Amino acid sequence: MKLTMLFSTPEELISQIKTLPSSPQLMQRMMLLLDDPNSTVESLVEVIQLERSLAARVVHLSNSPIYNGGACGSIEEAVQRLGYATVHEAVMTIMAMETFSKSLRVYGCSTSVLWRQALATACAARDLARRTGDDVNQAYTLGLLHNVGMVAVDRWVQQRQPGVALECGDWPEEWQTSENRLLGYDHAEPSAIMMRTWGFPAQMIEAVKYQFRPQAAPNASGLAALLLTARWVRRQVCVRGVVCALPDPEVINLLGLKAADLSPVVQKVAVEVEVLAKTLNIEQVHATV
Repeated sequence: MKLTMLFSTPEELISQIKTLPSSPQLMQRMMLLLDDPNSTVESLVEVIQLERSLAARVVHLSNSPIYNGGACGSIEEAVQRLGYATVHEAVMTIMAMETFSKSLRVYGCSTSVLWRQALATACAARDLARRTGDDVNQAYTLGLLHNVGMVAVDRWVQQRQPGVALECGDWPEEWQTSENRLLGYDHAEPSAIMMRTWGFPAQMIEAVKYQFRPQAAPNASGLAALLLTARWVRRQVCVRGVVCALPDPEVINLLGLKAADLSPVVQKVAVEVEVLAKTLNIEQVHATV
């Protein structure tokens, strides 16, 4: 279907969506708990139990071989055995899957593709953060939610131009060209607005907004560079048989890394994603992005 330019600012687009995913609000509460030195196991368990069936799913994920914790029978046991941070990560993963619970028709992305992308980007961001000294939990959450604006764009476009399909280009453009042609901006802007609506820290919001051009970020260029590089790792892991050009040397320099540091990250993330996908029953798919 031929694209007709749709005129709406990112703010208007978000304001016109009747219902936004609610899961990230719980994710933000989890982040606040993790940052609070006075928080307890009981407070963590209380937040997890707010969502029906979440506790059982988190315990199931916590039992994954990737966490090497053995069999846990309850949230309390998972926290005691695996640690606060590991259970926090498991909760974030489950909540992100809830956020991407439907296929995105405008983008031609199934839920399995979206989940694999989110997991790969999150695992890559976490591993890169360990190398750069950035906040690991922030990085993991950023990886999970970096493209959440695609959910809003998909809903909004379907309401106004049913049948429209965006095209994914090569790295590093991906969806940007097609989105800009249709909307006048890419999904990074709506993603940042949604994260601001949910109350995430300013640094995370800025990193998402500038994830395609980290050098332009006023205060979070390093975190934006980390996110762009995590997206590159995701592309290597999720798109079989395609070798992408490395991120811009300036981006790698912003991280204080070298190009040679990225290959081990790709190898590690590929293994982690397969283990997590098997644990979460995510079907094997051949993604194009």
